[in-house]
Amino acid sequence: MVGYEVAGEVESVGDGVESVTPGDRVLAGTRFNGQAELVTVPENMVYKLPEELSFEEGAAFPVNYATAQAGLVVMGGLKEGERVLIHAAAGGVGIAATQIAKRIGAEVFGTASPSKHAAIREQGVDHAIDYRNQDFAEEVRRLTGGEGIDVAFDALGPSSFRKDYRLLRQGGRLIMYGASEVQTGESRSVPAALRTLAKSPFASMPWWKGLGVMSENKGVFGLNLLSWWDAEGSLDRVIEPLIPGLQEGKLKPVVATAFPFDAAPDAHRFIAERRNVGKVVLVP
Repeated sequence: MVGYEVAGEVESVGDGVESVTPGDRVLAGTRFNGQAELVTVPENMVYKLPEELSFEEGAAFPVNYATAQAGLVVMGGLKEGERVLIHAAAGGVGIAATQIAKRIGAEVFGTASPSKHAAIREQGVDHAIDYRNQDFAEEVRRLTGGEGIDVAFDALGPSSFRKDYRLLRQGGRLIMYGASEVQTGESRSVPAALRTLAKSPFASMPWWKGLGVMSENKGVFGLNLLSWWDAEGSLDRVIEPLIPGLQEGKLKPVVATAFPFDAAPDAHRFIAERRNVGKVVLVP
């Protein structure tokens, strides 16, 4: 999400604000206007930034970790000992999801290009899968002896959604939070978007079978953090449970690289080329 999160020092506070004071190091959610030297945010979207973390790391926290917490914990109900498949495990959300899953005590399967496998293993992925040269579903079946997984966390779709769903064992949950197939190179492709929309009813809603879905004992969830934010007015429900882990250093945002504001196009190109391991941030 572009411009949704910032970190820095509090310059001033409004009347009645008590949780922070000028000079405090904070991270915050901003809703679109974060690519600026000075921003104004509601008090309920500001959180103290631990001294051990840089501003770049702080800016990499709110959206990535809130998305992972909402998907894996609130919707997915991930528990100790369960198996979770995290697609794009080297991305900002993927790394956040891996760290959260490992704190819970889950067994983590992560997809990424081979050059990023060492990095995702370092974050806690137990089974790194080369999605470019392997069929991830076949590999998961092989690794689990055909048993499958409990939770699939996927922003790739829609082609992968159906395969995720088929990997779920009894009580399994699929969380869809994006459709990166629409993105091709540095721009969005209209034909690709249309193909994605055409496939989605059959892929994201398991070729909708009504009563058949109930007999399979599986769940499908859709997650859009912006809609969540709009509905609740804050991200407290998915950020506050993570603050202790952030303060204790058990959750640590990974910054792939930081670009100056005047190199913002380069930052977007870096992401489009999928060169990042972790979050890409802009600095004034």
